[in-house]
Amino acid sequence: MPRQAMENLTESMFYVLMALQQADACGAEITAYAAQISGGTVRLGPATLYTLLARFEKEGFLADAGSVGCKRYYHLTAAGKAAYEGERARLQRCLDDAARAEITAPASLTKGDARDEAASQGDRLPSRPQPVL
Repeated sequence: MPRQAMENLTESMFYVLMALQQADACGAEITAYAAQISGGTVRLGPATLYTLLARFEKEGFLADAGSVGCKRYYHLTAAGKAAYEGERARLQRCLDDAARAEITAPASLTKGDARDEAASQGDRLPSRPQPVL
């Protein structure tokens, strides 16, 4: 089933909404917040940032919060807050699943696969292709 637009947010999208969770902000403030909170791993260039802001505004996630000089400020709407919280919950479920996977593997992974069973019975199946590095 194809994903719908805005169903899962990209990292950049998530950090833009995270910044606006804190307070109304202009583009420069959003960029600085994302870089600071991520320890510099998220860098929003102007093209990415303003494309996302326009897209979020079109989707109803953001509203114009006014201007000061040449700076335009953005406000997170209820729909934007819901999108942020939904993505945050989805990411938390992924982390919870990863934590559970470290503790116990599903039975389908611990029983072995057809190659292991065939090898124990003396049958030879073609070897698994080796990854190209």
